Amino acid sequence: MLTDASAVRALAHPARLLVIDALYAGKVLTATECAELAGITASAMSYHLRALEKYGLVLRAQARGDGRERPWMRAGTNLSINLHDKGSRAASMSAAELLVANSTEIDRQRLVAAMHADAESGDDDTWIGTTNYSRSQLVLTPQEARDLTVAINALVEPYLAEHRAESDAPGAQTFSASVSLARDVGV
Repeated sequence: MLTDASAVRALAHPARLLVIDALYAGKVLTATECAELAGITASAMSYHLRALEKYGLVLRAQARGDGRERPWMRAGTNLSINLHDKGSRAASMSAAELLVANSTEIDRQRLVAAMHADAESGDDDTWIGTTNYSRSQLVLTPQEARDLTVAINALVEPYLAEHRAESDAPGAQTFSASVSLARDVGV
């Protein structure tokens, strides 16, 4: 669990978020493979991976082949953030805001790309209607909000990429899912 605002700020970089998604889905990737995912150079990605390593988010994996390929892997099975340290509230809020902004921008890009792919697929109706975006206003007590979060996480758990590969279910593809539950405070 990340509790350090500096670690959250380090994680919040868009290229790092894309790589963290892949590594925490269970992939083991070289800096070059990570760079391809993020659309940056391998040397820039090496810098980002070392920064993630500094905060204990990623680790070097066993060398491949002749030992020249040095892949990276996740440092744990899941990644959660808890920034409720009252001593550094301003730094924590700034880091959290940056993480949310960059994460939701990646989610927006993925959703729009999937919508376009669905609309352009023409020949293959298999994936039509699988892209979904929904907004709802819920009326919940604090306990119901906690219970709903637990229930959503339990519902999603069996489908997480860390537990299930595309090859485990013929015809399956990787989906990106985000759930946001935020109390309406007048925005």
